[in-house]
Amino acid sequence: MDDIAAFPRAESERPAPEVLAGLGALARVSRALVGTGSLAELAKRALAEMRAALDLDLAVLYLPVPGEPGLERFVSSAAAEADVTAREELRYEPEAWRLAVTSGMPIVLREPATWLGPNPFVPPAHDWLVLPLVAGRDDMVGVVIAAARAPIALDPVSATVLSLLGEQLSAGITTARLRQRLQAAEVARERRSLAADVHDGLAQDLALALRELALLEDSGADAATAAASRARLREAVTAAHRIVRSRLEDLRVVVPLGGLRGAVEATVERSQRAGLPVRLNVRGPAAEVGPEAVAVVSRVLGEALANVERHAGAAAATVELRIEGERLELVVEDDGHGFDPAADEGPGDGHFGLSIMRERARGSGGECSVGARPGGGTRVTLRMPVG
Repeated sequence: MDDIAAFPRAESERPAPEVLAGLGALARVSRALVGTGSLAELAKRALAEMRAALDLDLAVLYLPVPGEPGLERFVSSAAAEADVTAREELRYEPEAWRLAVTSGMPIVLREPATWLGPNPFVPPAHDWLVLPLVAGRDDMVGVVIAAARAPIALDPVSATVLSLLGEQLSAGITTARLRQRLQAAEVARERRSLAADVHDGLAQDLALALRELALLEDSGADAATAAASRARLREAVTAAHRIVRSRLEDLRVVVPLGGLRGAVEATVERSQRAGLPVRLNVRGPAAEVGPEAVAVVSRVLGEALANVERHAGAAAATVELRIEGERLELVVEDDGHGFDPAADEGPGDGHFGLSIMRERARGSGGECSVGARPGGGTRVTLRMPVG
């Protein structure tokens, strides 16, 4: 029996090379799917495997635009020698598109394919395919569009590998959507808390302002009393303004599909668009962070960068996000004129949001500190469990 077991298998019994290649591609994407990478990393890896399996020039993942009929480019993978690019957005004939993607099976197209819509590539690709990514029976979570110079031939093995890779990618997108909904629910909960804060704090300040206005309207008040009343009125109005401004900043938190990394990148990009050069460095599996942690990090980062924009007089800022085990650390530094700890607890307009950052961190079992940066400027540090 040992001799029989050790006898080499016949050549005809060995899997064909294309089968082995397909199984390897599926295994690699499966490992990525259960790993700690972001959705963009998973998608890019899956697209690269599709390109290699079918000898494609370019493979692009498009995701539906919420509330709109179109598709938006999310991530792509191109061969080194590829000379074709994909459009940022896709718009197709609704009825033709519905018929094309209902089956969930890959479709190979030849230019011009005008029945479906405009060619998605620039310059227009002659041979291209559409792979719908479907969850359940008819819930399309995205679509892969790919182009090649040579005619695309889907033999049974290639078609099976392509479909299975598509199913794995669909699972990754569905999981990311679930995380996004959980994060949105957490942001909604915090927004309700913010609404209560605005109601309580703003009502108190406005009541004080009304009282002082009534006192000023009293013609019998002497000059000293009127001056003190005007000072209190000014302080009440300033406090109300700080509350409204700070809470409006909080409400700007976005809920991107890419988890924590996507939220941090979106916040950084918003400051960059406002004219502040920001360098971002992310270390660790940012996609595995819980939704509450995502909301808190987004809140603290947004407030910290807003303070840099408004008060620091900085030429640039850096953001570093580190995740090790069950803890994360966010560090925001700028090269501005520095931070005065004595102004932190005062009534001035400069640093009202610092107390908000500390409250958010403490509420999630973490801590947030603000201090001087070595060499000049300010450093904000958030440490908390990932959730």
